[in-house]
Amino acid sequence: MRYKVVIIHPAIAPYRIDFFNSLNEAFDVSFYFEHRAPLEQSFDQEELNKRIHFSYSFLASGLFGIKNLRVGILKILKREKPDMVFVSEYTILGLLVLLYKFFFNWKLKIVITCDDNLEMAESANFAKRCVRFLLLHYVDLVLLVNDQVKHWYEKSLLFKAQYFYFPIVQSDEQFRERLQAAMSLSSRLRVQYKLEGKKVLLYVGRLVRVKNVTLLLNAFKNIFEERKNLVLIIVGDGDERQSLQRLVKPLIEDGHIIFVGKKEGNELMAYYNLGDIFVLPSQYEPFGTVVNEALLSGCYVLCSSVAGASCLIQENTNGNVFVSNDLNDLVIKLRYSLSKSEKKGNKMLFTFDSFMKSFVKRLGAIEQKTNQSKIV
Repeated sequence: MRYKVVIIHPAIAPYRIDFFNSLNEAFDVSFYFEHRAPLEQSFDQEELNKRIHFSYSFLASGLFGIKNLRVGILKILKREKPDMVFVSEYTILGLLVLLYKFFFNWKLKIVITCDDNLEMAESANFAKRCVRFLLLHYVDLVLLVNDQVKHWYEKSLLFKAQYFYFPIVQSDEQFRERLQAAMSLSSRLRVQYKLEGKKVLLYVGRLVRVKNVTLLLNAFKNIFEERKNLVLIIVGDGDERQSLQRLVKPLIEDGHIIFVGKKEGNELMAYYNLGDIFVLPSQYEPFGTVVNEALLSGCYVLCSSVAGASCLIQENTNGNVFVSNDLNDLVIKLRYSLSKSEKKGNKMLFTFDSFMKSFVKRLGAIEQKTNQSKIV
C-alpha cells in the first residue's frame, strides 16, 4: 500500500530536491509550497525544474497578511484525505494541521521538519516554545538536521513525538555527476585564473553580515604572509560585496582573491571542482547546505561551530570545526588544512541513500505503530 502524504514546505530549494524526489517515489505525495522562492535566496527556477520529478502547487496567501495563517490548508486536507502530513517548523500552519487532526482525522500522522541548530533550539523565543510544546504532544515524528539537536530534544523534550536525525544532504551520485559534467568549464577557469600549482580556498554563499566573510578575508591575509601560492575564490553576491572588496583591494589586483559573483547550475559546479579547502565562516547559520556540497566536491571543509552542518565534519578527517568568529582558531585550522596533502574525492562520510532508506522505513513504521510514545 502506498501511503497518501501531503508535504507543506516554505519553498523549493536545490538542496531539498533529492529529498522530495525520493519521498515522491516512496509514497503518493502531494506537494504544497508557501512561497515561490526562499525568502532570503533566489534560484534559477528553470535549472531547478530540470531536477524536479514531482508536480506541486502553491498555498494561497495568509489571512489578514499573517504569512502562516493559511486557512486554505484545511480545505486541501479535507480534499486530499492524507494518511500523513509534513509541515515545516513550529508555526501557525502546524497548528492548523493539528486542528484538522482533532476535528476530521484523529489517526492522521504528522511529521515536522525542523532546521534548527543547537543554539536556536535552546534559545527559542516564548512564542516558539509554546507552539513547540503543544505540537510535540501530538505529532508523530520530528526530523532534525543536527545530531546534537536530536540529543538535546531527547534529553529536554520528552513528549509523544519521536525524533529522527537526517541532515540536509543531497544525492551523492547525482551531485558527483553534475560535478563531472562541469569539468571542461573548470579546466578553462583554471587557465583563466592561473590556478595551476596553487592551493584554492573557496567560499560559496551570500555576502551579508551574518555570513562573516570579513573573518575569512582577515584569516586569508594572515596566512598569505606564510603561503604565497594561495588563491581565495569568493562565489556569491550581497550587500557587503563592495565593502569586502575594498578590504582586500591589493590582493584582488594581484589575483590572489577573486570575487566571481553568484553562480548556479553548471557554473557553480565548476567552481566547486576548483576548490581544495572550503570555509564557512558564518556567525549565524541554521544548517549550511554548502558544507555538504563542498564535501561532495572533494574539498576539505573548515566550518563555523554555529552551523548545523558542523555535524558533517569529522575532525582532521574531512575537515575541522572552528570557534565561531574566532580569527585565531580559524587561522590555526587553516594552517593545519594547508599542511595536508589531499586528493579530490567525495569526503562525505555517509550517503544520502542510507539516510533516505532509514527514513522511509521509519515513516512506514509510524503508519503501522500503535500509540507508543517511545523516543528513538
